Amino acid sequence: MGGADLAARCAGIQGAAAGQGDLDAAIDDLLSLPEFPGRGSLAALLLQAILVTGPSTGTFRLGRLAPLLALADADPPPDPGWPCLRAAARAGELSRAAAEREIFDPKAAMAELDRLETDAAGHPAAMMHVRFARAGIAMLLSVYHGDVALPASFTADKQFMRAMTQGHPMGAAFDEMLDAATAVLDARQLDGDVFAAMERMAGLAERFPEGSDLRTSVERAAAVMAPLRAVMEGTGRVTDEQLATMRKLATGGGLSAADAALAEAFVGGAAIGGGTETDPARIAQGIEHSRTAVARTPPGHPQRAAVLLGLALGLVRRNELTNSLADIDEAITVLEEALRSAGGPMHPQWSGINEMLAHAQRRRGVADPHLRALDGLRANTWRVLLQPTPAAAHVAARSAARDALDVARLCLADNHPGDAIRALDLGRGLALYAATERQDVPARLIGSGRAGLAERWRTADADHLPEEVRREILGVLTADGASAQLLEAPSIDDIREALATLDADALVYLMPADPPQPGFAIIVPVAGRVAYCALPNLSITEEMAVEQFFAAISVRDFEPAAAPPGASLADSVAKICGWAWHAAIGPLYERYLAGIHPDGDRPPRVVLVPTGELARIPWQAAQRPDGTYAVQLLALSQAVSARLLCRTARLAPVPPSPVGLVVGDPDPGVKGLDLPAARIEAFAIHRDFYWGGRYLGRRPDSRPGPAGTAEEVRAWIRGTGPAAGTTLHLACHGFVGADPRSATSYLLLAGGERLAADELVELLAAVPERAIGLVVLAACRTGQAMSGYDEAYSLGTAFLAGGVRSVLSTQWSIPDAATSALMFMFHHYLMTERCPARDALRQAQLWMLDPRRRIPDRMPEQLREQLITSELGDVIAWAGFVHWGQ
Repeated sequence: MGGADLAARCAGIQGAAAGQGDLDAAIDDLLSLPEFPGRGSLAALLLQAILVTGPSTGTFRLGRLAPLLALADADPPPDPGWPCLRAAARAGELSRAAAEREIFDPKAAMAELDRLETDAAGHPAAMMHVRFARAGIAMLLSVYHGDVALPASFTADKQFMRAMTQGHPMGAAFDEMLDAATAVLDARQLDGDVFAAMERMAGLAERFPEGSDLRTSVERAAAVMAPLRAVMEGTGRVTDEQLATMRKLATGGGLSAADAALAEAFVGGAAIGGGTETDPARIAQGIEHSRTAVARTPPGHPQRAAVLLGLALGLVRRNELTNSLADIDEAITVLEEALRSAGGPMHPQWSGINEMLAHAQRRRGVADPHLRALDGLRANTWRVLLQPTPAAAHVAARSAARDALDVARLCLADNHPGDAIRALDLGRGLALYAATERQDVPARLIGSGRAGLAERWRTADADHLPEEVRREILGVLTADGASAQLLEAPSIDDIREALATLDADALVYLMPADPPQPGFAIIVPVAGRVAYCALPNLSITEEMAVEQFFAAISVRDFEPAAAPPGASLADSVAKICGWAWHAAIGPLYERYLAGIHPDGDRPPRVVLVPTGELARIPWQAAQRPDGTYAVQLLALSQAVSARLLCRTARLAPVPPSPVGLVVGDPDPGVKGLDLPAARIEAFAIHRDFYWGGRYLGRRPDSRPGPAGTAEEVRAWIRGTGPAAGTTLHLACHGFVGADPRSATSYLLLAGGERLAADELVELLAAVPERAIGLVVLAACRTGQAMSGYDEAYSLGTAFLAGGVRSVLSTQWSIPDAATSALMFMFHHYLMTERCPARDALRQAQLWMLDPRRRIPDRMPEQLREQLITSELGDVIAWAGFVHWGQ
């Protein structure tokens, strides 16, 4: 090639890079030229031209970054801005690879982006490309590894990207698309309507140029939404027309290899109706599409486990219809490969693969298939422990309880109630468990010989540790012999040892019915064999009394007039009492508990672990047809899980003393939230029982004193000297957060300050030497969990997880006056009669029920006066309190 010809072609390439020619033709021209000096500088100009189009750059053009980058790296431009431009170009290539699912190792890609971000620092346009790539790869981490902290990290990147796109021709549309993407992520993480969120994105995508990366990706996803919706929601069979549309998408070209494989997998899943199809011919079609998906997904690809699982589902479904041994044998082989591909419980498909393998093994007659499903539950613990924040842990745990119930039923079907207990515990209280275990991470890492990782955990904000670092830390911990117990449930022997320490007779897990399957009670006695009994009436979905009760206790404050029509709290609690006896406590008492102490020297002492919504039922108020309440026959406590029960039992007891902190009706600065009876109660309790401690809040005589702020309570919790004392009594308001993304509940203290449950765990973890014997939460709904699924993370259990030995919390908005009498009597039995906390609560509740009750001489006159106008025997007056712990 002559010099003049080369110069002319170079000039044409420079012109195209400056917007005065066909950019794609210029790229082709440069790539076709032989090596010559300055070729790297021309490649850099073309790279800059590609990147300047920002968020509307098409996938095709992003695909041209890699060869240009190779030219420039081979002959680096002398421009001092080259490292920054190179960082942007490499980030753009990673964005393309993420969109095409060509990244096998998102963790390594994230580590590379950390280095690229250093080179791009101070250059907003380059940083924008790095942030785009980070968001795309974070999505892959969510899909491949189940990292549910994605919405939070995406929100942080979204703010940056929004600022960078201001002034861009597509900036306004991109702004709306970011909000729509956030809605999709929130819906995906919080069991919301993903389909509706995707429809919104599809409408917005039409505003972007044809062929742009955003528009293409959204249009592809929207093409399969309607058929998938029918499958996922069970609203109907995917039509032949819808299936044809999905086949066209999968086979029509234009997709990356990974996306084509995924599309084939979607077609296969749609054809078998998510495992509900009854037409063998259609199932055969689905199996063939699934085989194609497996063939197109190479070994080592993060999607391979998922597509293998889809193939196995089709084979199992055909076996269920035809009893083909060849199908079930192949399904087992495929699932075993899927397990190898997943690698361990860190994989988001681990639980599903194990559960299906257990089902397949059962159909093949393999012994004890439930053990395989039990192993799969460890993935739930892993996923929750991996999350950086309590809110993310709550999201990750949302399906754990449902999985655990399914596996527990498998265990009972194999007549292994002990394994059913293990299954239930592996799905119970995981967010609370994670909140406590994360406090011990540095010490555990040092013990495993990884002081460097421990230092990184300490010095960095754990909420913002890269996902790959959190994954490495958890991998180290679970590989260590002692720390590997992080993923395990306690053994039956561990539970028995805890029951003996706590002087309890039995631990009882309650499982709700899932019609047509009955509910169950599983009983672990302190001595003897684990037993279980079916409870066919323990259904919370088909019982009107339960529905009305749940509606009534969800009212924000105790105001009967504010309750739904026909569902006042008093009426609803009264109705639920008879149901609770008939559905669970009656059969349990008559078959097992009544005979524990036949000589009647003491009532049976039982620790209940009610799962799911059953945790909201006042079991101590279950009422026999003759009017007798369970509290008159049994001594009941509750536990978050067997795991936390064992942990609490191992703590050294803290005897009560007249030193502590009492908080009475602190002024929140909100009209209508006064608690005059709580003020009288708290001041009397301080004066008569904890005279050596402090009193915060409003006094009955209106004299000024310490306000009762959140910081004053924090200071008491942090206090380790003898003057702090060992008892905390809080007579104030408590609220449950309604937003599952914030996942919090809190105490409302003076000046409207809040003390949240997750903060309590951190406060207590910071002073492990602090020995608190008792916390009494005489506040509304301090025992209600912070989210709709079975998490048992409340204000009360937060104190318990933080090491407090005994906690009293409430299940509904308790009436002010009657509660004051109950609380005074509780402390009377605790401090004067020297009863343990669990017995002191029971004795106080029995006192409320006794029409011939004797009023202690030391009860102040103001409290005595309230007894005249209060119906102490009403169930809402005494049944709302629950004991936890020692």
